[in-house]
Amino acid sequence: MSVEEIIDGLLEEDQNVGGVAVIANDGTLVYQTENWDLTSEVQNVLDSVNAGSSTVLLGVKYMIVERTPERIIGTNIQGKGHLIFAPFDGGVLATYILPQVGPREALFNVQSYAQKLKGQF
Repeated sequence: MSVEEIIDGLLEEDQNVGGVAVIANDGTLVYQTENWDLTSEVQNVLDSVNAGSSTVLLGVKYMIVERTPERIIGTNIQGKGHLIFAPFDGGVLATYILPQVGPREALFNVQSYAQKLKGQF
C-alpha cells in the first residue's frame, strides 16, 4: 500500500478527520491533503511532537492536552478544531480533527493508520 492509499483509507473510514499530513523524521513533507497545506509548518509539527505545551499551526493556537509516545493531542479553546499527531517509526502522521467532535472520536483510527505507515519511507 502506498502512503496515499493509506491516507485515503483513513479519510474514507473517519469523516471526523479534516486534513492530513505525513512528515518524515528528517523534515520531509511526504504527503498532505490538498485542503491542509503544512509546507511552512513542518518544523512546528516536529517540535510539537518532541516538547511544548502549545503549538500554532496556520495561525491557530492549540493547547497540548495529552502527550504520550503514541499520540500528541492538541485542542483549540476557541472551538477551531483539534490536532492529533501520531508518531510512527520513520515519521509522524499529523491530522486535523473537525471542531464538531472531540479528538478522541478519531483517535483510534488515526493511531491505527499511523502504524500502517511504518516502513513506507
